[in-house]
Amino acid sequence: MRFPSNVIVGVIPNENVFETRVENGTLHFGGIEGRFMDLLSKILKFKYILMSPHDGEFGTLHGNESWSGLIGMVQRKEVDIALNLLSITEDRVKVVDFSEPYTLQDVTFIVSKPGPLPPTLALLYPFDEATWISIAIVLTVASLILIRFLKLNISHQKLFLELLGSLVKQPLTVKSRSTRSRLTFSFWWCFALLMSMSYSSALLSFITIPLQKEPLKNFKELSQAVRKGTYKCFSLKGSSILSILQTSRQEHLRFLGKVIGDNKWYHDFSKLEHLKNAKVKSAVIDNQFKLQLLLGKLNFGSYAMSKDVLISLNLAVALRKDFCCKSTLNKVISRLRAAGLYAKLEKEEWLRIWIARSQTIFQEMDNSLVLSVGDISGTLIFLATGLTVSLIVLSCENAVFYLNRCRTITCK
Repeated sequence: MRFPSNVIVGVIPNENVFETRVENGTLHFGGIEGRFMDLLSKILKFKYILMSPHDGEFGTLHGNESWSGLIGMVQRKEVDIALNLLSITEDRVKVVDFSEPYTLQDVTFIVSKPGPLPPTLALLYPFDEATWISIAIVLTVASLILIRFLKLNISHQKLFLELLGSLVKQPLTVKSRSTRSRLTFSFWWCFALLMSMSYSSALLSFITIPLQKEPLKNFKELSQAVRKGTYKCFSLKGSSILSILQTSRQEHLRFLGKVIGDNKWYHDFSKLEHLKNAKVKSAVIDNQFKLQLLLGKLNFGSYAMSKDVLISLNLAVALRKDFCCKSTLNKVISRLRAAGLYAKLEKEEWLRIWIARSQTIFQEMDNSLVLSVGDISGTLIFLATGLTVSLIVLSCENAVFYLNRCRTITCK
């Protein structure tokens, strides 16, 4: 059967997804879904009339088995087809038909980064806890073994401080006349040199570009953070993702779906103030492609994408149950997918966003490389503490000296 010459298409205008603009009296399409629909119209040679749902939703099932949004328009036969990154679900298939999937998208989330680690503790960051404990054990054990093995005429505390000083590039003042002791200390010097160089190089990088705290990794951690009230979680209104969360068998996913619906935590890609200026850290659950676009619009480095995948969804064109030319449309979509054209559109759209803000990214990166007093505050505090302790010890030594002197004079 010949494909219809005029098709009513249901869409939701959205930046980078479905855009329209008029130039010299001609309608042009932008966004990944807009360009994909324009490509289909040129291949199948049909003209289109665009319609949008009043509620701006993808499609939510209501109690009377009626649907809102784009799915509702197709169900009521107000439009012939609808496309806007629509996923195929069991409930939707009961009321509308779908074409062959033209892409597969993983559903995950992006989350606010918790921020940098405190610079005051930067002196401890080059090594982890296990390394610091190992160094302390090595210093203690080495000082005991060396005294016994080399038969040194020195106290354990004195040798411990000597070995500790060698780790911070201080010379050893232990007298080593025998060949055995010189060879042993040579191995220790190599160990101390490697440790100090490793520490110095790592410390400089950590001070220049501060370490970031670990962001939330999976949906379980996200659920716990939302439950504590430290994070908000957003999703698209009327999307299939929300219903998947609410009907999940896992309690933490059902909690996320419930709290999003109860608090109406819905986000709009055209209005990102609730993410950029949020007082509480936020997360957004959506398909991976849209989240990549969203990362390109938010402040550089402020959000991270999780590797945890909730579900993989097939995206397809929604069709009326009595649509005449489903097989013809499927044939074209299968060829476009096999040729990798939709994947090419994805990359071009993603690249367009990142090129547009590349200058801003470089400016933000340049600012991050400026070393401030706050970045070296830990070093300054450590120095001030050491000097203070030294002054206290010196004062105590002087006090003891004068007390002993006074006692000696009194006795005479």
